Amino acid sequence: MLDQLLATPGVQERCCFGSSFGFLALHGGLEAGTAEIAQAAAVASNASVYAVVQPDEFRWHVPSHAFDPAQSDVLDAFLAHVECVVSVHGFGGLRGDDDRWITGLLGGSNRALAAELGARLREALPGYRWIDDLDRIPPHLRGVHPGNPVNRARFGGVQIELPPRVRKTTSDCAALVGALAAVALAA
Repeated sequence: MLDQLLATPGVQERCCFGSSFGFLALHGGLEAGTAEIAQAAAVASNASVYAVVQPDEFRWHVPSHAFDPAQSDVLDAFLAHVECVVSVHGFGGLRGDDDRWITGLLGGSNRALAAELGARLREALPGYRWIDDLDRIPPHLRGVHPGNPVNRARFGGVQIELPPRVRKTTSDCAALVGALAAVALAA
């Protein structure tokens, strides 16, 4: 499925190598602001970044676990280079959740990193609710599938599901990028 997406005119695969900490944005363009946030955090921390960015009019959601590195030499090289990853995603909240504009989820296989990132985000963005307890995250948003690129790095990583407000509010987005960069620099 990834190979078909990457072969689609207008879809861009972007990668820049920095440190062994990496940021992913698998649904750039589709999930507003995610590629830009991953890129900004990577630049601020000299980390590596990999993104797939779709054109504005295109809406093809390839599930994260279907991003098979065997279908992309660039993704394969990225995953070979990094030891730990934060994968930046966007979502619109939980059903029945009155706080859907301000609730973020921290899934993925590296639970220690998720807890550390959660603590930094709570400090940097106290007006948001950051959930890093897997039992409180719906199964389809946990990001723990072994095929998911966030879990293929040596030490795994965190899949962060960002609510709309933090991706659209300039000051909040800057605080988010700062927290992501601080975690990357401390790793």
